[in-house]
Amino acid sequence: MGARETAGEATRIAGQFASLGTEALTVWADVSQQGLRHVLELSSRTTQEGARQLGDWQQVNVDLLCEWQAATFRWQTIWPEALRDPIRAYQRALEETIDGTQRVFALTRRSAETMTQTCQRLERAADDATRTLGDTFRDASSRMREVYARSDPLRAA
Repeated sequence: MGARETAGEATRIAGQFASLGTEALTVWADVSQQGLRHVLELSSRTTQEGARQLGDWQQVNVDLLCEWQAATFRWQTIWPEALRDPIRAYQRALEETIDGTQRVFALTRRSAETMTQTCQRLERAADDATRTLGDTFRDASSRMREVYARSDPLRAA
């Protein structure tokens, strides 16, 4: 082979190496972009769930405040009766205490159920992100093996 042919072959091999290098960089750029997208989607879903949870908690707190105000009013109406009929006032106070406690427990249960639902939605979002990131990295690994396999003949030359 002449010097010109050897230089041409070297140029061709260098071009192929450059092409494979560019392809490898493209694979990793795609992985970075997809990974970032999946992480941002998870972050967005987490933020949405946090906002939803905050709204639900605020609603429960407003309901608790309304219950507290209503209970205060009901207790105030018991006192005049206590002077006239202490036994009936005691019975109403006991009933009010039991009813109020049940209402507060119902609101607390609602808050706990909301938290449980939020955690379940976040768990699904994290599972989705884990699955899609795993798929992304498996695909990138497969693509990189292909690039590496195509570089073997070039390294031998």
